[in-house]
Amino acid sequence: MQRRRKSIVVLVHLIRVGIVVALLVLLPSQRSAQVSLHDGSEPPAVDQVRRVIPGAAAIQTEPDAAGFWRISDSAGHSLGSVARTLPQAADVIGYRGPSEALIVVDDQLKLVGVDLLQSADTEEHVAAVKKDHAFFQQFQTWRWSGPPPGTDIDAVSGATLTSLAIAQGVLKRVGGDRPSLVFPDSIDVQELERWFPQVATVHADGDSVVPLDAAGKPLGRAIRSGPLSDNVVGYQGPTELLMRLDHDPTTGYDIVGDIKIRSSFDNEPYVGYCRSEYSFWPLFEGQTVSSLAAMDLEQAGVEGVSGATMTSMAIAETLVMSAQQIQSRAAAAAAQKLRQPATFWQRLKSVAWSDLQLRLTSADVVCAGLLLCIPLFRGRGWFRQKTVRLLWLLTVIGVIGLWSGNLISLALVAGWSSEGIAWRLAPALALIVVVAFGSPAVGKSNPYCNHICPHGAIQQILRPTSNSRRHWKMPQRWIAVLGWLPGTMLGTAYVLLLLMPTIDLAAWEPFHAYLYRIAPWTAIGLAGMTLLFSAFVPMGYCRLGCPTGRLLDHLRRSARSDRIRLADAVAAGLLVLAIYVRARGI
Repeated sequence: MQRRRKSIVVLVHLIRVGIVVALLVLLPSQRSAQVSLHDGSEPPAVDQVRRVIPGAAAIQTEPDAAGFWRISDSAGHSLGSVARTLPQAADVIGYRGPSEALIVVDDQLKLVGVDLLQSADTEEHVAAVKKDHAFFQQFQTWRWSGPPPGTDIDAVSGATLTSLAIAQGVLKRVGGDRPSLVFPDSIDVQELERWFPQVATVHADGDSVVPLDAAGKPLGRAIRSGPLSDNVVGYQGPTELLMRLDHDPTTGYDIVGDIKIRSSFDNEPYVGYCRSEYSFWPLFEGQTVSSLAAMDLEQAGVEGVSGATMTSMAIAETLVMSAQQIQSRAAAAAAQKLRQPATFWQRLKSVAWSDLQLRLTSADVVCAGLLLCIPLFRGRGWFRQKTVRLLWLLTVIGVIGLWSGNLISLALVAGWSSEGIAWRLAPALALIVVVAFGSPAVGKSNPYCNHICPHGAIQQILRPTSNSRRHWKMPQRWIAVLGWLPGTMLGTAYVLLLLMPTIDLAAWEPFHAYLYRIAPWTAIGLAGMTLLFSAFVPMGYCRLGCPTGRLLDHLRRSARSDRIRLADAVAAGLLVLAIYVRARGI
């Protein structure tokens, strides 16, 4: 009988947790409601670009193959190009949602500036980022390939998640092989049919393409000079070449098998003369990439094509510079594979800063260490020692509250539920979320409210004893009425999120006050009032005002988890409403 009841407890609890999970999953995305997603076919407005380049007068309506729009001044002179980080960075989530930035580059693909276009994050975070000019100035050292080696991304204090999401979006947009704004067209199947008759598709492989047959078997390798060297000018402009590279299995070298002119800004008939001068091309064909990269055109006796000297010599220089770029990129890739940080911390840092895949700070390490201490302190009973408990609470307030600002709130839960957990940008906060929601559901405890929440820690320090003069014994009927407040706020917030996904829930709770660098006075005032209330009513806000704490308490497993409560009926009703709203697309 006892075993049967235990099974029922587990089953009912699993259903309760499953309903909460379903409710969170069904929250509508804020990115489609607050940040207008697009396919990258429309350029930013001229007024927005002028914030970076004041002289901008017009933007080309059609993007090039790299998704850039040409910027010109009032006289029609080129000022560079502009790109936007969406839709490529649509999955980069900050505190509550994605952000979009514009990126302006010059003709050498050096970043001229970055500016924020729109963001789904909270108003306080976005305002703090917009006011921090140093944050945007740091991008001016970047190139198309990304920041210089060893560059640390400086986040905005108090708006770390929002600013790092913008930086990661920029990195995701500009990272990768250098495109050519002069020769933007990629290689297609038709261009390779003469060299590879069986080609069915092409696969991009770094700065080259690999033609594949119908079965997906590689047939060779082709490379265009545009992304490697597009600034060598002949008589009137640069020329792009297409090269077939043949791999010699005996030596392991890549050999230039064939070359053809792909496109050119030079004049006819000079380009035509170069195409038909068959004695010119054997000077380069048959050479390895390394020998071509080391080639001295004067010593090799390359004099160009008669009647098209400037065009042909520009082609020769383009070939040499392209080979040098191929070698340089291959060497950089090999060095990256061989580079092994010496110490454990250096290895940790290398993981943390590799393309911003994981941002690990000293605050994250300390927060994670505190989480690991909780089971140790509980197991040894140290939390029951008054001095140790006080030191712990002060540490939580300083580290998790004021230093890192890693507090859980309704705004965070709503944003991460609908957009995804930003664990790469905030690993410690993500770990706290896992502990906060996982421990009540599995381990019957609520470590977040008891040991981790800084606002709860201050209330524990301020908590009046039963015989204290400032202890106010609130009438029981008042407690009964106020006891409904957290649950009512929780249900109301969920309904509003279903109907208005962009609603900002940060103002509903006092936790934004701990981001004191950017916190509005309303958040600081709310935090002060809730703490003042708790100085007279023991744990007053935790017990009678915190919707996040009520959510965690609803998930806590206990011996009476088999009892159906009013909160379960409300959650089930909200689930039906959520399914209806999502099905109708309201």
